[in-house]
Amino acid sequence: MRIKLQEYGEPIVQKVDLIDLYTLAEANKRWRSILGLAGDPIRVQDIGNGLIKLRAEAVTGVVRVGDIDIEIAPKFLTADDDSWQSVLWRILTVVEGGLIDDRMTSAHHSASLSIPDLLAEVFLASYAKGASRGLPRGYLSERREGSTLRGRLDTSRIGEWFARPWILPYISDDLTDNTALARLLRWSAECLSETVQAAARARALRVIAGQLAHVSNRPPRLAEAQKIPLGLQYKGLESAKMVGILLLEGAGIHHFAGEHKLSGFLWNSNTIYENYVYWLCRRAASHQGKRINKSESSFGHVLSGQGSKLKTTPDVVFYNTEGVPIAIADAKYKNFGSRPKASDTYQIITAAHVLGCTRVSLTYPVSVDHEPTVWLIKSALGSEDIELTALPLNLMGLLQPRGQEALIDTIGDWLVGNSHMP
Repeated sequence: MRIKLQEYGEPIVQKVDLIDLYTLAEANKRWRSILGLAGDPIRVQDIGNGLIKLRAEAVTGVVRVGDIDIEIAPKFLTADDDSWQSVLWRILTVVEGGLIDDRMTSAHHSASLSIPDLLAEVFLASYAKGASRGLPRGYLSERREGSTLRGRLDTSRIGEWFARPWILPYISDDLTDNTALARLLRWSAECLSETVQAAARARALRVIAGQLAHVSNRPPRLAEAQKIPLGLQYKGLESAKMVGILLLEGAGIHHFAGEHKLSGFLWNSNTIYENYVYWLCRRAASHQGKRINKSESSFGHVLSGQGSKLKTTPDVVFYNTEGVPIAIADAKYKNFGSRPKASDTYQIITAAHVLGCTRVSLTYPVSVDHEPTVWLIKSALGSEDIELTALPLNLMGLLQPRGQEALIDTIGDWLVGNSHMP
């Protein structure tokens, strides 16, 4: 069963006996901590008569509660159209460390795949590429004892040796297939096989799990998985490892006890959008021989009283080839309207004065094409005028073959002053 929610949208009414509220509460607690949210990502309100209201806030993705998948579309897309998952996927291929290779998913059907199926396809392609010559082996330290020293003396058990001098406690290193990587891949294959919608994909994942049946089904800890090294001949497994790490981050709270059900994949919508805008700006700047940065700038000198310098940190600052700031962009994960909020305009105009930039923009995510709105802000202090642009980015355009290039061009046109031209 699937429940579709819209981020910050209208609540959905459901029968209370359809949802395990305890599991949902545990998932809320986990995701609130992982993403650093101020409140629960899925709000629950008991309205009586055996009914509850569900509402999603500040997140996008899919979370599993028992046998129910709760899908959360970002606020600028529609939950009624499953293509939002494909749009989110294309954004994640950029912002999730660059380790998800969009070419590893079949372009002709990626729009119809759920997020677990997309991750499964990346996992299968990466495993086929990286494990063609087998998996890397490693040394595993084991504590043993015997009449012959077959390793290094275990000094932590020296007391046992004094009590029984004819038995030597030692530690030996054995070459084994039961590595942290193999355990992560087996566990990941089992997790995904229970979550994907396509039967063929589930079978392929079970085959991989079967091939790795000789290794432990207990996954490594998240910190251990993040440090797994891959040699040059196994670099093809990088994406499969990344999927495994995502699974560990989103796994149910009892997965170390052997449960393989997922609690889902949730992302902080605002963070995802800001990181994506930064990437688009970097590409747009590169096309024009410019560069970008995000750094804190201090300004203002204290003339009297207690205090320190003031600070501002724009999301994106564009620099020319001489390293001089020329433009500023701020990513606003808000609804695009006829006029930005006063606090947003104050913030970016302050940054413009501090850094000496006459061209600034506020970028907004939208789901249909909108024309930019441009204001000319005159200074009454004899300074240069500032051109402020509310720049809408139609992320639904990512469903088109050149969708990403079109977004880069939109930012590039604004950067050279063509955003308000027909």
